Amino acid sequence: MPEATTPDNQTPDRNAPPKSSVQSPSQSAAQPMVLRESALTALAVVGVAGVLSEALGAPSMIGVALVLVAVIIGTVILLSGTRRDEAPVRVDALDRLRSALAASPRESGEELVALVRERLAGANLAASNLRAVLDADRDPVIATDSAGELIIWNRAAADFFDRPHQALQGRIIDELFTQSEVLGLHAGAVAGHARAAQVRMSRRGAMRVYEVVAAPAALELAGLSTRSRATYAEPGVVLTLRDVTELARAVQLKTDFVANASHELRTPLSSIKAAAETLGEMVDEPPMAARLVLMIAANTTRLEELTRDLLDLSRLETPEASIDLAPVRLAELFESLAPVFETPCKERNLRLVFEASPDASELTSDPRLLSLILKNLIENSTKFAYEGTTIRVVASRPSPRDGVRLQVIDQGIGIPLNAQDRIFERFYQVDLSRAGGTSRRGTGLGLAIVKHAAKALGGTVSVQSVWKEGTTMSVDLPTIPPAPKS
Repeated sequence: MPEATTPDNQTPDRNAPPKSSVQSPSQSAAQPMVLRESALTALAVVGVAGVLSEALGAPSMIGVALVLVAVIIGTVILLSGTRRDEAPVRVDALDRLRSALAASPRESGEELVALVRERLAGANLAASNLRAVLDADRDPVIATDSAGELIIWNRAAADFFDRPHQALQGRIIDELFTQSEVLGLHAGAVAGHARAAQVRMSRRGAMRVYEVVAAPAALELAGLSTRSRATYAEPGVVLTLRDVTELARAVQLKTDFVANASHELRTPLSSIKAAAETLGEMVDEPPMAARLVLMIAANTTRLEELTRDLLDLSRLETPEASIDLAPVRLAELFESLAPVFETPCKERNLRLVFEASPDASELTSDPRLLSLILKNLIENSTKFAYEGTTIRVVASRPSPRDGVRLQVIDQGIGIPLNAQDRIFERFYQVDLSRAGGTSRRGTGLGLAIVKHAAKALGGTVSVQSVWKEGTTMSVDLPTIPPAPKS
């Protein structure tokens, strides 16, 4: 049978034309034939060695040695045949590569490099754009592998944890969050369940409410995570934190408002109903009928005040609330307020004094809101000041560059220190006894109205009070008022 390999004294020509990349049927059939040829040649060598040993009458030791040498030679021939069987496959693959390169122009290599560079530049540009979009999000966003190691985060996340951007590399989520709710959401996302919850967290000394969303994500983690168990097939988790403190507070205020308003409305309505029912049965007792009529009138007035304050507060809290700016002479404003409080001042022997420094006698503001602020502050003072004392309404300018400061100063029961941060909440009242009884009980909305009116004018309100000595309510308004809303 003819030899299927190139003779040892010949070397293949590397510059020879490439062979076809498609293997013919005859070549495919030749491979098992070469393998059988090699095996038969090896067996023939072993047989010849045995015959020679017997014919020459060699000693047994020499015969065994000849047979062993023949076995080794046969094994080498067999292995050589196996390699020959494999060689055409490798040569065929190289031939196909040579054919592809030879069929292309010389410039194809350079064009391939340019194409790769262009693709890499496009990938880098896309990554930069995605990073810019991620960093533009004001909400913290982080991505972890299934073990909880951070692999991606935005600038807001670094600010949230109050650490340099690179300091988060390799951090574990257990080190960054102590809230069990967050860790539970992360564990659920690793298991493939998207979850969201509101979590309270302390941020820079203040308690905030965050909506935490945890979602599973099929992230390609190879090269990003430093943990050996992070692979392409490993699921990742994306956590998003959104500060919803103001929204949660608004929802709570709404809930409290409905509960408190219902309570405030129920009391006078119950009194009016009881008085009216009793009045219908006691027509023959004029004194009792007169008392019931007064009760109905007093509770009706209270309902009117509550309705008025609710409407005022509702207007002030509306984003579209209009502000009508105009020059306001404080002397004229004070003159219009004095008659309103003649009756309560006379009942409790109070003296109401208005003062305005020359540099604060006039300002540009909304006359209606200014009147609303002073009315509520003076009304509180007439309820809580000691009888026979003076209530001062003072307008001043602390410095030439400051705006106008309006103060209502009384000598009265004062406000406890632990309640001073809550007096501007709607319906909050410190203690009914400080007003001398329930007859002077207000709606609990006055200071909330003052706070929102001052805010609408671009100002602030503050309180200084000493228990059982007196209270000073201050409203600071800017020199340049805010632009009117369209």
